[in-house]
Amino acid sequence: MDQRPGGGHPVAAVAVWVVAWALSLTALGIQLVAGVLPAGDEVGFFADPIYFALDIAMGLVFAPAAALLLARSRHVVGWIAALVSLGFAASAMALALALLGVERQWPEPAVGFLAQMFTVFWVPGAFLAASVMPWFLREGPPGTWARRAAYVGTGLAVVTTVQRAGFQQPDAPANPLALSGTTTGDVLWVLHWIAVTGLVLLAVAAVRDLAVRARQETAQVRRALRTLATALAVLVAAFVPLAFWPQDAAGYELMTILVIPVLFAAQVMMPLAIVLLVLRSRLWGVDLAVSRATVWALLTSAVVAIYVLLVWAVGRLLPVDDEVAGLLAAASLALAVQPLRTWLQRQVDRIVYGDDSDPVSLLARLGEQLRGSGQGDGTLPALVDSLRHGLRLGGVEVLAHEPPHIEARSGLAQDEGRQDTHVELPLVVDRREIGTLVLRATPGQRLDLRTIRVVRHLSDVIAVSLDLAQANQRLRAASQRLGEVRHEERRLLRRELHDGLGPSLAGVGLGLAAARSKLAHDVPGTLHLLTELEAELSRRTDDVRLLARSLLPAQLDDGDLAAALEVLTERFEGSGLRIDAHVAAPEDLDIRHQIAIYHVAAEAVLNAYRHAGAARVELTVAAVDDGVSLDVVDDGLGVDPDARPGVGLQSMRERADELGGTLTIRPGPTGRGTQVKMVLP
Repeated sequence: MDQRPGGGHPVAAVAVWVVAWALSLTALGIQLVAGVLPAGDEVGFFADPIYFALDIAMGLVFAPAAALLLARSRHVVGWIAALVSLGFAASAMALALALLGVERQWPEPAVGFLAQMFTVFWVPGAFLAASVMPWFLREGPPGTWARRAAYVGTGLAVVTTVQRAGFQQPDAPANPLALSGTTTGDVLWVLHWIAVTGLVLLAVAAVRDLAVRARQETAQVRRALRTLATALAVLVAAFVPLAFWPQDAAGYELMTILVIPVLFAAQVMMPLAIVLLVLRSRLWGVDLAVSRATVWALLTSAVVAIYVLLVWAVGRLLPVDDEVAGLLAAASLALAVQPLRTWLQRQVDRIVYGDDSDPVSLLARLGEQLRGSGQGDGTLPALVDSLRHGLRLGGVEVLAHEPPHIEARSGLAQDEGRQDTHVELPLVVDRREIGTLVLRATPGQRLDLRTIRVVRHLSDVIAVSLDLAQANQRLRAASQRLGEVRHEERRLLRRELHDGLGPSLAGVGLGLAAARSKLAHDVPGTLHLLTELEAELSRRTDDVRLLARSLLPAQLDDGDLAAALEVLTERFEGSGLRIDAHVAAPEDLDIRHQIAIYHVAAEAVLNAYRHAGAARVELTVAAVDDGVSLDVVDDGLGVDPDARPGVGLQSMRERADELGGTLTIRPGPTGRGTQVKMVLP
C-alpha cells in the first residue's frame, strides 16, 4: 500500500506497458494483414468484431495507466490495472491466433484452446477491477469490511475464471480443458452464475461505498471518487444485459452495438479516476497526456454510439435506405462533434485539474475568496494560499524587493532536491519589478508547463496585491510615526511648561503683585523689582524661542532623521552657534529610535548653547554593531563635576533607558567642551 513517490516498480511498469501494447498491436496487425476476422456468424464460435475491437482498445488504454501506477506507487491497484491491460490484450491476441489457426488449419486442440482463452483472459482483471479494486482506493489500509469484500470478490473472480476455462462453446473447436457435460462442469456452471451475480452485487456495494466516502473527502478526491463511482455504475449497467440477454433474442444486436461504446467509455473513465486517487497530484509531466487521451477515447466512443443510434432511428422513423440514413447521421455528427468535444474537454479537465482548470475560473474563485478575506494584511496571504490550493502546489511565496519587505508564504518554504521543483516569476507594476513569485512543487514532483502558464496569467494580480500591501504598510507606518511624533511633542511641551515656563510665569505674577503693594511706599524698591521681572520675562521669551527650535520637525513624520537634524541646525543658524551634522543612520531605523536620537541631540545642542557658551557643535549619527550611536561634541565650558543634573540631562538618560541603550556625558576628546554619547541597540 506504499504510495510514496519513487517507491514504485519502474521495470515492471515498462514490462507491462510493452507486453500489453505488443499483444494488442500484434493482434490488430494479424487482422489487418491476414484479414482473419469475419462476421460472427461465419465461424463456429463467438468472434464478434466489436468484442475484438473492445479488447484491443482496453489493452491499449489500461497499459499506460497501469505503467504509471506501477512506476510511481506500490499500491496493489497498480497490479490489478496491469492484470486488466494484459488480460484484454491477451484475449485479443488469442482470438486473432484462433482465427488464424482456423484459416491455416492448425491442430484443433491448439485452435480450441485459443478460442476459449478469448473468453477467459479478460475475466480476472475485469472482475477484480470492478469488484475488488474500489475497496483498496482509500488513504491507509482498508477496513475490516473492505478487506472481506475484497477477499470475497477475489474468490468469485477465481470461480468465474475456472468455469470459463473449462467451458465448451457451442460449435467451437474442441477445448482441451473442457469440463462441459461432467458433474464438475455442471457444478461450475451453477457456481459461475452465482459468482457473476455476487460480483455484480459487490460492484453495486462498491459504488455505494465510493459515493458515501466522496462526501467526506476534499474537492479533488471527491471528484475522483464520484468519477469512479459513475464509471463503475455504468460498467455494471452495461455488463448486465451482455451477461444475461440471450444472444438469439430480439434486439440483441442493437443492444450490443449501443452498450459496447458505453462499456468502453466506462472502462476509460475508470483508469483516469484510479490514477487520480492513487497518485493524487503526482501527475507531473503526464497530466496533459492523460487529459487528452481520455477526451479522445470518450469522444470516439460517444461518436460511435451516437452514429449507430442515429442510423438505427433514422432507418426506422424515415422512409430512407441505410445509405441515406448513414449520411444524415454523419451530417448530424459533424454539427455535434465540436460542441461535444469542448464539453468533454471541460469535464475531463475539471476531473484532472479541479474546478480551477483555466485562468478565468481560477481568477473568479480567487476573487470570491479574497472578498471574504477583508482588507489589509489578510489579502495577500489569502491570495497566496488560494493559489496554492487551487493549483495543488507544494508551496507559494511572494517576496518584495523594496521596503517594506513583505513576505507571504503558503506551504513549503524550501525545496528538497532537484532544481525543477521550483520556479521564480517576476512581479511587475508600472514597469517596476517590485518582487518575486516563487512556486514550489510538492515533494517528489516537478512543476508542469500548464501550471506555470496559468500563474503567469495571474502574476499581475499578485503583483498589484503586493503593491497594495506595501502601500498599506507604508501608510500604517506613517500613521504610527505621526502619532509617536505628536506624542513626543506633547510630552516635550508638557515637561517644559510644567518644569520651566509655568513656574517662571507664576513667579512673575507674584512679583507683579508685590510691586503693586510696594509702589505706594517704596518706589525705588518697586523699580528694582520691576527691572528683575523684566529680565525674567526676557529669559523666558528666549526659552520659548529655544523650545520652538527643539520641537520635533515635520521631517520625522516621514521617518527622515537626516532631514530632521538638518532642520535642527538651521534653527540655530541665527544664534551664533554653528552645528556640523553627519548622519549615516541605518535605513530600517524605526521611529522610536529616530525620536530618541533627535530629542537627545536637540537637548545636547540646547545645553551647549544655553549653558556652555559653545560656538561650535559637531553632531554624528552612525551605525554600530547591532545598533546606532549618537555623538554630540561642543567646544564650550565643559561639564561642572559638582553641578547637579538638571531636567534636560535626566530626560536624555530616560530616553536611552527606555530603548535599552546607554548614555555617557564626559569632557570632549581634546579635553575641552562636552561630549554626549548615546548608543541604542
